[in-house]
Amino acid sequence: MKITITFLFLIAFSVTGIGQGFTLLDTLISENFEIDPTNDMLTFPSGNDLEWVNFDEDHVEGLCVDNAPTPYGWWQESDFSVPQSSQTDNDAFTSCSFLLDGDIHNANWLITSPIMIPDSSYFLCWRSLSFYGPGYHDGYKVLVSTNGNDVFAGSFADTLFVAAEMLENSSPPGSLDIGNYVFSDGYIQANGYTDTAYFFIDYSLGAPFYHGKLEPHVESLSKYAGQNIYVAFLHDSQDDFLLQVDDIIVTKVLPHSSAVGDLSGPIDYLEVMPNPVRQSAYISWRLKTPQETTMLISDGAGRIVRQIHSGARSQGNHFLELQDLAPGVYNCTLLTARGRASTRFVKL
Repeated sequence: MKITITFLFLIAFSVTGIGQGFTLLDTLISENFEIDPTNDMLTFPSGNDLEWVNFDEDHVEGLCVDNAPTPYGWWQESDFSVPQSSQTDNDAFTSCSFLLDGDIHNANWLITSPIMIPDSSYFLCWRSLSFYGPGYHDGYKVLVSTNGNDVFAGSFADTLFVAAEMLENSSPPGSLDIGNYVFSDGYIQANGYTDTAYFFIDYSLGAPFYHGKLEPHVESLSKYAGQNIYVAFLHDSQDDFLLQVDDIIVTKVLPHSSAVGDLSGPIDYLEVMPNPVRQSAYISWRLKTPQETTMLISDGAGRIVRQIHSGARSQGNHFLELQDLAPGVYNCTLLTARGRASTRFVKL
């Protein structure tokens, strides 16, 4: 580490290769890492691969696993969103940037199989966490290529998302005030450590730090309509600590899922993806101005089955595990002080 971390249509299922097993119609890729995919991945991109690629470009040993060598590249690990002493039944894909040689810039690539984007209604959804912050906040990039998966030929020319990397440590050391650090451009975990749904204060390593929890992200793929693309998650921090990604899906927003209500008012959009929902869903929303919000999920009888509060922000995403809900039609309502919007989704 740095010295100075809605039943509206029929559905169909398909069984394909890694990351695309048992996907819903209109979901092109779905990978939750509950079954370790490592052995089915290539370790080097050849330029036109049909499989996922797990490529350790820097090939320097990591120091992130106690009493054992850190795997090169990405590996399956238990979800770090809970204290290590707790049990969890969720797994994620993990990458280490705390390398044996701290002068080396970490470069771990996770590259999807090729994805044909049929039209402009598709989105990339995923969750991520930087384990140790703000002091060793791990940066990473989500990149897109329309010209193969050769990382050395500059194929990944489009940047879809950037998470900031901590560049200079704090004075005094170990501060929890992000204003005492220097970061690269990009997004900082939990909206700059203001959204307590996606971090907690951890004292397990001595000095307190912000322990990240898996946070959902959603980005439109509309500009790639009609094109075949690869998506890469590049963990490129230098001398930080641990990054996790999980629940990577490419899915479409269906016309009937568009929010209803006064969209000329404070709410630009409210979407549920995928729809229908089998086990889990991403809910994405955007406001015209930052406001506190309450998200309500209700069943056909109007009973509230989920309620989520968010601090003042102009946009956000929620990831919901919905295995416990009975099949049926549900209503998702976003409430603000200035208005509301609702959309329906089907739970299969």
